[in-house]
Amino acid sequence: MLQLRLVNHNGHTVALPGFETVVTVADEDADKTATALLGEPAEADAAYWRAVAREHAEALGGEATINGRNALAQVGYHDARYYRVIRTPLRPKG
Repeated sequence: MLQLRLVNHNGHTVALPGFETVVTVADEDADKTATALLGEPAEADAAYWRAVAREHAEALGGEATINGRNALAQVGYHDARYYRVIRTPLRPKG
């Protein structure tokens, strides 16, 4: 048995309403489940944080200010390609 956790580019466990991002699976199902976690849940989380980063940049003045431009440059850091799945083996009780 393995526990799979979807983590973002900072190493934090992703928590999204409507998605299971920490799951326990049999060893033979781990690859398929990991691929699924890196699909829609990772994309949804990255899209949410890109939107938050854009709002923050606009609050700082957007393209009109240096702080806004710097914040806009960091929007791209929120990319699902940098997410990963952490596999933790679970020992049987007993």
